[in-house]
Amino acid sequence: PTLSLTPGRQTQTMSAAEVNVNSMLPGPAADIKVTTSDLRSQVGRIQNQVKEIQEVVRMYSSTTGPRRVRRQKMEAMNPEPVDTNPYSRLMALQSMGIVKNFDRVRNFSVALVGIGGVGVCVAEMLTRVGIGKIIVYDFDTIELANMNKMFYRPEQSGWNKTMACRHYCSELNPDTTFEVHNINIAVDESGNKQKFKDTANTGSLDRKSPVNLIIGCVDNIEARQVMESVSEELQIPYLDCVVADDAMSGSVQLIIPGRTGGLEASPIKSHMDKRAGTCPASLPTTDSIIAGIAAQNALKFLLGFGEVAFLLSYNAITNDFNTRMTYPLPSKLTPGATPGGLSTPGQ
Repeated sequence: PTLSLTPGRQTQTMSAAEVNVNSMLPGPAADIKVTTSDLRSQVGRIQNQVKEIQEVVRMYSSTTGPRRVRRQKMEAMNPEPVDTNPYSRLMALQSMGIVKNFDRVRNFSVALVGIGGVGVCVAEMLTRVGIGKIIVYDFDTIELANMNKMFYRPEQSGWNKTMACRHYCSELNPDTTFEVHNINIAVDESGNKQKFKDTANTGSLDRKSPVNLIIGCVDNIEARQVMESVSEELQIPYLDCVVADDAMSGSVQLIIPGRTGGLEASPIKSHMDKRAGTCPASLPTTDSIIAGIAAQNALKFLLGFGEVAFLLSYNAITNDFNTRMTYPLPSKLTPGATPGGLSTPGQ
């Protein structure tokens, strides 16, 4: 039996499986059915959002804690070498001749998938250097098990990772634009894959062109394959960042569609399933090393300085760093292109 909700009248019974709301909805919407599990899921999400908002209000209204200072946005990066200038140390790279026109970093946008141990560090580093826009994708919530990650705090348990990331990073640098999506791009639920593709394709600051770079910091091969597929289809470079299950090694790979090797060249292709009694290891030290390499590689690629690493592997046990070029499969080589040859946005 089901409960039909008719305006002005209460009915007698309700199924444990579903609630029929047809009579409340006009036209085509009358076919919608809401199951109790759907309702519980929505209630849970709303409760988490309320908790997040309450925590933000508490932090800003607290009279006992340290005063929170948020600087104003800056129209341009100021090269003046004074202690009150948040960009003085960054612009010194330009005055030293290392990077030409460092302030171009504000013109770039990136799609960042996964904000676990590696992803949160990449987000923070790119925010601190003043990148123009970061689009963040993650479906997970913060748990106490995440406290080994860099900026998550115990009182944020239950928050969406995307909101915690945006809140923290936007306070660091209000000049960086944030867009967040609470989706799992590896599960095509409610069109998640298409949403990732569409938002990446219109991810520039003016929303008229694609992001300049896709950065993946995820621990499952399915999501990495989705990013590689979107990278190929939209011709957007893809930076794959991954740490092994034992947290003792990791790699950063820059994939240029049609010119370099793809995920088949990655030394780390899969992770263990998360099941009772087991979980991958995670060290903030290894995570931050891989994240630092990734963010540095992204900057070198976007701004056109130094030597870009196409595949860099790190072994924490032996302290080894290895780099090598990768080459595309014959079936994926762009016609007329030189394997490995590319022009970066900074060149």
